[in-house]
Amino acid sequence: MDEWFVWLVRLMFVGIFPLGIGMLFRAWRIGVRKDYRYVADWRGRPIHDGKRWASPVLGINGVGGVGLLTVGALVLLVGLPFAMWSGATALIIWSYFFALQIVVQRAQIAKAHT
Repeated sequence: MDEWFVWLVRLMFVGIFPLGIGMLFRAWRIGVRKDYRYVADWRGRPIHDGKRWASPVLGINGVGGVGLLTVGALVLLVGLPFAMWSGATALIIWSYFFALQIVVQRAQIAKAHT
């Protein structure tokens, strides 16, 4: 393989951990600290009526964070091949994105009906 690709893969792998830790941090701030500023979309824009939507966003961040850290740990412990861990990571990140989009859309619909 080309050397640049190897470094890109290493960078992608290392990136799993800050993403997962960030998701778990947001889940912790919502669930434990009741800090509803973290009830936000993937860009960090707050969702209207954060207290109402805290549970789904907490769950999305918790599952996403645990999933990413699990993939990272499995790479280190079992040696998952590149195709498996990159695919699993992509699935988790895209699921996180679309799940938050669904929550944002539902929050906007609920806001329009009030």
